[in-house]
Amino acid sequence: MLKRTDRLVLVEVLPVLLAAAAFYTAVFLFGFFYVGSRWLSGVSLGLVLEWLAYHVPGVLVQVLPMAAVTAVVVPFGRLASEGAILAFQAGGVPLLRLARPVLVIGVLLAGVSLWLNEYVAPHTNEKVRVLWWEEMHTKGRGLVRLKGMNIPLGGGLELYFKDYDYAKDEMVGVRLQKWEGKRATLVFAERGKYRGNVLELVGYELYRVDYGAIPELERARGEALEEAVRKVFLGALLPKKKDARLTLKTGLSRGEAIARFADPLAADTFSLSKAYRRSRDAGLPEAERREAALIFHAKLALPLSNLVLILVALPLAVRYARTPGLSLGLSVILAVAFYLAFLLFRSLGGVGLLPPAVAVWTPILLFFALGWKGIRG
Repeated sequence: MLKRTDRLVLVEVLPVLLAAAAFYTAVFLFGFFYVGSRWLSGVSLGLVLEWLAYHVPGVLVQVLPMAAVTAVVVPFGRLASEGAILAFQAGGVPLLRLARPVLVIGVLLAGVSLWLNEYVAPHTNEKVRVLWWEEMHTKGRGLVRLKGMNIPLGGGLELYFKDYDYAKDEMVGVRLQKWEGKRATLVFAERGKYRGNVLELVGYELYRVDYGAIPELERARGEALEEAVRKVFLGALLPKKKDARLTLKTGLSRGEAIARFADPLAADTFSLSKAYRRSRDAGLPEAERREAALIFHAKLALPLSNLVLILVALPLAVRYARTPGLSLGLSVILAVAFYLAFLLFRSLGGVGLLPPAVAVWTPILLFFALGWKGIRG
């Protein structure tokens, strides 16, 4: 009897889940296409479809909780309006037991989302931005979007270039800097190429300066002056050839740099594990560690919201979703309320008013408590 009940519930829920996930994904993709359509003139249909396809993994992580809510509210609301829920309860099958296959679906959706966050979405999100700037918008010259910006390349190294040569795909007026306290290593170059994780500089000069020793230099007199100068100017490398080349391997690839810094809509290229490592890296500034911690907890919490929202949706569907229109409206309101709370608390963590873990997990725990109370009541 109970296994048959599980099959009956799955027959009701699975088609709605698949249809809702497909619908919400299509809405998101249409939004991306609509916003970008003014710049797509002359771009081949195949490239546009490839660009949209790379959006799908990241979009799925966002829409699966919404689809899960719809897949609970619509069928369980209909079953409740037809008296089927009451009949099951009268036969000794409580709501929590009746919802067991739906909760299993929630666990599976959480697992799929975690897998996407770790292994798929970071790479496809990067491809979305790289395709847009390198092949669709600026036609292989996406690096121009970084002109005039300080770009962290990893390991404390920052890149800046004053101008960009379209014809040669080269940076012009390049500066690299790395700080260790008040000590700086500065590299100036006439031109530079950025390919993958390799930075090649042409016509470079390298200087090492200890700004912390400058006060001693100002006080030095006589013979002590020369020693003080050496403490400030630690060294220099000035190649005799004007076209001398310096090749460096960077922690941040060209694609990642474009994805993260080319525009305000930065792509989320962090996996769970990468975000965790950055959040624990004592060598990074506090603001970067906090942001990495927020990303890590969000990538962990959002997949689990599939299960949490199912718990909240079940009692609401049984009590209030008596018509198809009301069911759809209720599912949208619930999903929007959750995302608003999630984004609000995350923003509080982003500005430092709450610790990252507290900011991300507070709405999850609040909705879980609400759902558990409703389903047990």
